Amino acid sequence: MDEKLILDYDSGRITARLDRGEKALVQNVRIRLPAARLLALIGETGSGKTMTALSILRLLPENVYMSGGALRFCGEELPAGRGIRRLLGTEIVYIPQNGLEFLNPSRTVQKHLNDSLQKLGVPRRECSGRALEALRAVGFPQPEEILPKYPFQLSGGMAQRVTIALAACSRARLLIADEPTNGLDEAATKQFFRLLDQVFPEAGKIIITHDIAVASLCDRIQVLCGGKAVESGPAARVLRGPRHPYTRALLAALVENGMQPSPPLRAAQGPCPFYRRCAHASDACLAEPPRQTEGETEWWCVRRD
Repeated sequence: MDEKLILDYDSGRITARLDRGEKALVQNVRIRLPAARLLALIGETGSGKTMTALSILRLLPENVYMSGGALRFCGEELPAGRGIRRLLGTEIVYIPQNGLEFLNPSRTVQKHLNDSLQKLGVPRRECSGRALEALRAVGFPQPEEILPKYPFQLSGGMAQRVTIALAACSRARLLIADEPTNGLDEAATKQFFRLLDQVFPEAGKIIITHDIAVASLCDRIQVLCGGKAVESGPAARVLRGPRHPYTRALLAALVENGMQPSPPLRAAQGPCPFYRRCAHASDACLAEPPRQTEGETEWWCVRRD
């Protein structure tokens, strides 16, 4: 890949320490994200999407650790501790799933924006003007009316736009958004993506979602199942011709495809995370699934068709 990589990530093994031992949450997920590209991480709840994002942000829970992985941001090893904290909110930006829950209820929109701008080094006297610009950029026609409001005075959609305005008060080169369109209708979802392109034209962007319609608006899709990558490729190609049985099952479960159910669970486990539910599983699936490629699409399965 000749494009400049914003993020070169290998999860290695992400493990949770539990009362009765340890549990692998994510294994060997690889992300290579160029500038100005949009990647969707899709999969069911518990597939490893959010844990992957938290590991990139160096914000894993205290009982979760990453081993054998690698993180390079704009060509350099991503630091931990204070090093990553200097980047968060300035060059690496997170947009939460629920803006109302993310915003501090005791602080006005103005104070939220001032905090972000001052972290960026903007002089205090310039903050009000820059805050108005940020709110106007995300679609508030009268931003001066929004500045004095507290989060409880905002609708869900307004709060989400405020979180994008907060992200706009940055030099973001990497943006991670966790289910950012949850609860939005189709028109509002498309507006959200237009805003991302407008406000962050050169940033590499990761969208965590379970919504296939949202994933279809991205450049590439990476499908996770049981903490492992099972398929990756250009969004249109993956959605038109999925190669892994899990991706096919996700698409088959959509309303427009008849909401086809998965087959009954098998008792046995296999190295493929979809083995217990796959209608096409055989004894060959008890071996580690090989990586297969076709053009820009790759998948991990013993089956070719």
